[in-house]
Amino acid sequence: MREDHFTIILCLRDANRLRYAWGFKDESLLACRTFAEVFTTLERAEVDAAVVPVENTHAGSVADVYDLLRTHRSAVIVAETIVRVRHCLLGVPGATIDAVKVARSHPQALAQTEDYLRAHQIQPEVAFDTAGAAMEVARAKDPAIGAVASKRAASRYGLVVLAEGIETSDDNFTRFFALARAGDDAVARRIAPAQLTGPAKTSLVYTTKNQSGALTRSLQPFATAGLQLTKIESRPSRAAPWEYVFYLDFEGDPKVSPGREALDLMRTCCEWIQVLGTYPAATGILEPDR
Repeated sequence: MREDHFTIILCLRDANRLRYAWGFKDESLLACRTFAEVFTTLERAEVDAAVVPVENTHAGSVADVYDLLRTHRSAVIVAETIVRVRHCLLGVPGATIDAVKVARSHPQALAQTEDYLRAHQIQPEVAFDTAGAAMEVARAKDPAIGAVASKRAASRYGLVVLAEGIETSDDNFTRFFALARAGDDAVARRIAPAQLTGPAKTSLVYTTKNQSGALTRSLQPFATAGLQLTKIESRPSRAAPWEYVFYLDFEGDPKVSPGREALDLMRTCCEWIQVLGTYPAATGILEPDR
């Protein structure tokens, strides 16, 4: 690999857990403030790999990441993993839950703890990431301002845990992609063997032709080939009003049969198809490092 860097835009806890799980334990971390910056940094070859969250079982898809995957064609998916999410309400020493009026965190974390914050009349306030929110609260030293983050963030920034497990859903999981530049096989070869046991899985995005029944016909080849679809979602194309693209995941490889034949049939009713990556499907849950 060109340099010892690993780009990530996650809380510190998840960053460390993910890099160890994927076999990047000897790489350094480079934090980015926005998802767009992650993709740009990877595209410019300033780092070798990047990790981004793509969907959560409670808050849904991370729309910005999916849009960036489509527009940054040089970034390809090489691995995925699923992480169990545990959130805490953090405050400065001496603070109480009743005293906290505002909680800062990443929008996804705020969405995942919405019920708790509403029940305690705590106003959510957006921050770039969970660990960054904890750092801001520590610096502010205001008992009325808290952060939604991990126990590790509390320890790192000298905060106290006011409440644990405040996520709305007990089954709160986030799916992450590891990204590399197209043609850079070194990153995929570095993935830990334990993450390579799942069946081949492919993510793609496409738009159908303006024909009656085109969406149904675009999906039929997978049923005919006996290929399992694991996700389909529409997003505005941003090319014209009321035009949409479709993101689809299926278990299979478009380079070999029957995935190859399914995509060939798909192309007969699609304007274009862009494969975002083929990678081993995640087969387990990564528990949080508290």
